Amino acid sequence: MRIIALITFILLSVLYSHGQSITGRVLADENGVLQPMPGVNVYWENTSQGTATNVDGDFSIRKRTGQHMLVFSFVGYETQTIHINSNDPVEVVLKPNLELGEVTVIQKDRGTYLSTINPIHTERIGGAELHKAACCNLAESFETNPSVDVSYNDAITGAKQIRLLGLDGIYSQLQTENIANFRGLATNFGLTYIPGPWMESILVSKGAASVVNGYESITGQINVDFKKPDSQEKLHLNAFNSADGKLEFNANTNLRLYKDMLTTGIFFHAENLSNRIDHNGDGFLDHPLNTQVHFFNAWKYNNHKGLMLHSGLRYLMDDRQGGQAAFRKGMVRNAQNPYGTGIENRLAEAIFKAGYVFPSQSSAIALLANAVRHNMTSFYGLHDYDGDETRFSANLVWTQDLDDHGHHVLNSGASFYYNSFDEILNRQNMYRDEAVPGIFSEYTFKPSDKLTLMTGIRADFHSIFGSFVTPRMHFRYQPDPRWTFRLSTGKGYRTANVLAENSFLLTNYRNLVFEPTMQEEAWNYGFNFIQSYQLFGRDLQISAEIYRTDFINQLVVDRETDPDNIVIAPLEGDSYATSWQVDIRYPVVRNLDLTVAWRQNDVKQTIGGVLTEKPLTSRYKGLITMNYTTNLKKWMFDYTVQFNGGGRLPLVHSDALHFMNNQNTEFPAYTVMNAQVTRYFRKWSIYAGSENLTDYMQMHPVLGADNPFSPGFDATRIWGPVSGRRIYAGIRFTLDYN
Repeated sequence: MRIIALITFILLSVLYSHGQSITGRVLADENGVLQPMPGVNVYWENTSQGTATNVDGDFSIRKRTGQHMLVFSFVGYETQTIHINSNDPVEVVLKPNLELGEVTVIQKDRGTYLSTINPIHTERIGGAELHKAACCNLAESFETNPSVDVSYNDAITGAKQIRLLGLDGIYSQLQTENIANFRGLATNFGLTYIPGPWMESILVSKGAASVVNGYESITGQINVDFKKPDSQEKLHLNAFNSADGKLEFNANTNLRLYKDMLTTGIFFHAENLSNRIDHNGDGFLDHPLNTQVHFFNAWKYNNHKGLMLHSGLRYLMDDRQGGQAAFRKGMVRNAQNPYGTGIENRLAEAIFKAGYVFPSQSSAIALLANAVRHNMTSFYGLHDYDGDETRFSANLVWTQDLDDHGHHVLNSGASFYYNSFDEILNRQNMYRDEAVPGIFSEYTFKPSDKLTLMTGIRADFHSIFGSFVTPRMHFRYQPDPRWTFRLSTGKGYRTANVLAENSFLLTNYRNLVFEPTMQEEAWNYGFNFIQSYQLFGRDLQISAEIYRTDFINQLVVDRETDPDNIVIAPLEGDSYATSWQVDIRYPVVRNLDLTVAWRQNDVKQTIGGVLTEKPLTSRYKGLITMNYTTNLKKWMFDYTVQFNGGGRLPLVHSDALHFMNNQNTEFPAYTVMNAQVTRYFRKWSIYAGSENLTDYMQMHPVLGADNPFSPGFDATRIWGPVSGRRIYAGIRFTLDYN
């Protein structure tokens, strides 16, 4: 309550301080017709304090002691200066200036951008793209993205995973502010721990990442940048409600404490879902009941002389309850009572980043570090699983230009990672203490804007698995601005957190048979090209890529060999994933952006001694997204269609599972459609939409639902949506500094 009271006080103070302002509207006289003018410069005479009008021609500027003359200027129009002698709103009409000296072209923000400069194939998802969907958290931020798939792990807990290049998200490195995060105990729910309104942008890179960021990335890297404490956004509020009963509130504010050098950002997030919904009538909740509270405080110091410091503290509480609709918290857990699950997570994190650019501008040094304390208690029917994790990571990077032209750049440094992992499964205790110091060096050769070669190598010294070396290489060639070619290859390693990453498998009657831990190892190879055209005066962009991942060591989940157990064991044989994708981005008419994409996956593993298609993996994905924005961005309409290919179901040889549609070996292709409409006003906007418009749901997501404590019960054979149509609405309010 004290935290909430403090946040309320700060937000009210910010709103009050904004109240001492002059407001008004600027119009243009176009042959006797008055039209709102966006982008007009409004400032106090003989000062640098000013603002600009928004899309409706409205402005707000803070009063300045001793100043009474307000100037209005816009290229191509006569400048006006008016005397302000009251707080009443003002209306100014600008007339065209016949002596036109300059023309400013404003281009629509398309939301996502494919970099043609970075030697690593990278896509940036910005704020404009995040507004195209509900985007309550990171897991829901990829609805309009052709590269990243998001799906449920099971039909009970709400655990989600991403897939990149046809493989599970554990093979992609998830970062926040360029620091590896949300692994270990946070693997299954980490995507829901990053609120959408907190994010400034998301960077998705494919293939082997830079060695500077560590040895873990195998298929790619996803980095989330939060809103910065020194940004122009003074206050942002977001309230969300869905028809299934989910309520969400987000707030963040930036405070400038010492000139423009010391700033702080305060972020708050709360969500609740308490409606018990069972649309398919199988007796199990379609989604778990959930309560989450999340608080983050970030600080930034910039002396504008080369030194920058950034720190933050974050705390999260997340409680989930699922299972049969009749299950209640506190019930005795036995086979006579309803089946239930309960998961409680408590996570605290401290981050620190420091950077210094030397006066010569030819060298710089940076330190990035975080410490995480994560505690989880959970139960799945009659199974208990608890975990306690302490993590610390630090990365020291030295950047040096080796010549005066930036043709040769060297990044070198050292890293350290520590993880204390304590797990208990049904009174079986497992403990792991992991320490990994490492060193790295990366050389970039860029003789011109057309060619970039980046080669890197790192050596790490693992306290359990010994020493290993990670080489990586990236090549970019751009013969002219219309064509960009990239090649990449590299190796990756990761420590498999067997139980934490597969705890959702406990929603199954069969026992888990597993090895406590192992190290996975794989090579990744990739090719990509981007081609840009001018078609009917508009930019057409075509991107094509193919990536191959070959595993040397891998942890394989075998659901098929043993009818009584799910076996998680090291790979014995081959395992690979090949993924190719083509996407086209084009504004077909003015204000209407279209993206069409198609991806094909070929993912195979050796299971039970046979190289076979990996189960529960879609063979293809197609995507069509359309975004239409009216003039002056008053309305925005978004529509998305996802085509998901069929795939193979795990075949279990057991009489107890005979009722499962006579052991179908395939799941069907299916289509999901989403739509949203947004209305923008001066400082706020309202939005409404629907996910899964056609109400498509996987039939019988919980097998053996009528008897969950007997053979045949399985809630983990998930390949499609487990909840139906979701209708939602929300409101956003944003206040910027003048």
